[in-house]
Amino acid sequence: MNNIVEVHIGKVQKRFRKYLSLILKSKYNRAIADELIQTYIDVRYYNYGADNNIKFFYRRIYDALVNKAYKMIEKDKDKMQTIENTVIFFQYFFYFDYVRSNLEIEEVIGLIAEKRITRLKIRMSETDSFVKEFTKLVKEHIRETEENLYVYDDEVFSLDFRRVDPKKSKFYWVDLLYDIEFPEIFSKEAINEVFMTDIIAEDKLFVEYPMITSTALKDILVGNFSRIFIVDFAVDLLKKKKKIEQLLEVFENQAAQDKIFLRVKYNEFMENKEGIYSLMKRGFKFALVTNEVMKTLSNDELKILDVFSCIISNSNDVNIKKYDRKKLLIENI
Repeated sequence: MNNIVEVHIGKVQKRFRKYLSLILKSKYNRAIADELIQTYIDVRYYNYGADNNIKFFYRRIYDALVNKAYKMIEKDKDKMQTIENTVIFFQYFFYFDYVRSNLEIEEVIGLIAEKRITRLKIRMSETDSFVKEFTKLVKEHIRETEENLYVYDDEVFSLDFRRVDPKKSKFYWVDLLYDIEFPEIFSKEAINEVFMTDIIAEDKLFVEYPMITSTALKDILVGNFSRIFIVDFAVDLLKKKKKIEQLLEVFENQAAQDKIFLRVKYNEFMENKEGIYSLMKRGFKFALVTNEVMKTLSNDELKILDVFSCIISNSNDVNIKKYDRKKLLIENI
């Protein structure tokens, strides 16, 4: 399975290099472009290195690019003009990557064309051919991105989202729903029971994980880094190395992992610590769900739970007052 977010980011990097090369022509510097592209990726997709006090997402990104440019100029003043040119044109790419949308693509490319003439002193006679070629390229990339974003939308399967804790708005359970016609002889309960058998429960994840990763990417594209999805995880997969690698590849990326937590019950964790720790070291985040009947945990046992990104409990749990309050979610039953 493709790593959805990683593949998307890789395409963005290649496209931006191509755009800068076409715009700047002989003034294009690959090393400078790559540094600024990486800064953009860090802020835009990982929410890393941004000044979150700046209200608008696009301003946070541009601020990070300008700060990076200043640092690059301090190191090599001879490249100041090339760095400045690269940053000036870079801001227009926000419209090609869903950061901004208040101008039509044709308008943005027109502004780029004008800036090439005034800033780079490129001959006006080249403008028409540049606009035509560049517009075709950008629209093709946008069309490809939109097709990929919705490739996992399905008429048979869909995702249902419900808040875990009514007092904490950013955490959501994710359930895979299906719209399959079964003979009337089968009751709804019987169908649901079949869908929850171990082997089918595992295979359901191969439908659910690409769909939820695609949803996470859509969130990221609009600057929503706060919403977190909690999805099922089948611990039996820890014994099936090839199968689990195929499954988890789809979101083995920090940006996706920050938004998707794997759900595991306390008893499942205790019986599969080594395998779960191994996945945590690779960046996967887990949400611990306490059992319906929990024993009283010692301080040492409670300390172990620090590895979890959140703990989902209910009012019947005898340990509820001992959990880390910052991580605790009270399930909306």
